Amino acid sequence: MRPRFAHAYRVARRALAEALRRRPVRVALPSALFGVLLLATVVYGVGNLGGGTTSQADVVQIASEPTAARTPRPTLSATPSPPPTPPPTPEPTPEPTPPPTPDPTPPPTPEPTPEPTPEPTPLSGPPCGGPPYLTWVWRFSTDGSPQQITAKMAANGSGVIMKTHDGTDWMSKWDPSPDAVTGPDRVAALAQLFEGSGVPFHAYAVVKGADPIKEAQMAADVIAAGARSLFIDLEPWTGYWQGTPEGALAFGAELRRLQPDATIITAIDPRPWALPGIPLKEFASFSNALAPLIYWQTFDSPGTRDGYAKSGYPPPEGEMTPEFVLDVSASVLSRYGLPLRPVGQGTSDAAQWGRFLDHATANGMPEVSAWRYGVMPGDVWSLLSERTPSGQEYTVVSGDTLGRIGRMWGVDPMRIAAANRLADPNVLYVGQVLCIPLG
Repeated sequence: MRPRFAHAYRVARRALAEALRRRPVRVALPSALFGVLLLATVVYGVGNLGGGTTSQADVVQIASEPTAARTPRPTLSATPSPPPTPPPTPEPTPEPTPPPTPDPTPPPTPEPTPEPTPEPTPLSGPPCGGPPYLTWVWRFSTDGSPQQITAKMAANGSGVIMKTHDGTDWMSKWDPSPDAVTGPDRVAALAQLFEGSGVPFHAYAVVKGADPIKEAQMAADVIAAGARSLFIDLEPWTGYWQGTPEGALAFGAELRRLQPDATIITAIDPRPWALPGIPLKEFASFSNALAPLIYWQTFDSPGTRDGYAKSGYPPPEGEMTPEFVLDVSASVLSRYGLPLRPVGQGTSDAAQWGRFLDHATANGMPEVSAWRYGVMPGDVWSLLSERTPSGQEYTVVSGDTLGRIGRMWGVDPMRIAAANRLADPNVLYVGQVLCIPLG
């Protein structure tokens, strides 16, 4: 036994003996046991502290028990060590980008094939210029019964212009026929008769100006009864207009108040010296058109020839012609800026009428009428029937010129320009509707 161990052993034994000697038995035994334990602890601890040897069995026993690895204590230093730098996270290898797929080359857009312009044939479009002509009827007792007139006009493609009143009197005052116009109801019955047979119904009246308001009211009643338009016969001679310019304006204001959308055509004697005797400026202000009386036979007199010459329009040598009267009328009436609807002389022959129709149409006046039903010869009726309709509509398309349109239809471009009153024959618009004069 080593010296330090022996000394400890002796100290423990003495302490145990002293305890047993001083204390009773009942408490000595626990104390003795405590001492034994203390002695064993001392002996064991001293042995280990003394660096005693360990047998091979002890080594095996120790090795057979697993022990947790000890965590070494960190070494303190004055300056704290920085935390270890973590290794850099490697960037993921990017997936290879596939090369862009080139867009397929679009096929070239073919140039649009222009549609061929259809070559129009006569009567391929709707008729234009309104009814090709109208025929005036004065009174049934002279011209025939309404049924006879209706049948003939329907067979020849004409419209009618029926006289309904004169001043403030209905036509029954001068027409003894039982079919004479006695008022708006009779006008309505006649309108139904003619229109029911396919004959466009128009009316006319002589205005005098003695009672402008009443005359205007009668005119409005005629339109309300079924007349498509009203022709106002305005002349300076005895039995015609005797009113004033103020009366003319009053007539127009009342008529337009009652019939604001009506078609009003003022019929006049177009000889230059006759115009100052009527308030044409005032009537033109509420009219839609003017209807000059082109009476080339009636105007072929020494007095009329002299009147034309003195007015600056020398008449042609020989007979008076429809072309001359038309040209002078267009000249003196141009200041009013209204369309012209010439009234031809029905007592003339077909040759003169053919010239009248051609010249009127070529100069932008295709809507003509004939005075009058009871005196027109058969060959004029036939001519007018053959000329129906007076024109055909054509709609301008891109690339059109007046020359090209004229070639398509076989019509002089200047006739087309005149028929449509074109201010500039070189300017057309896509979608513009032209009336192509035929015949």
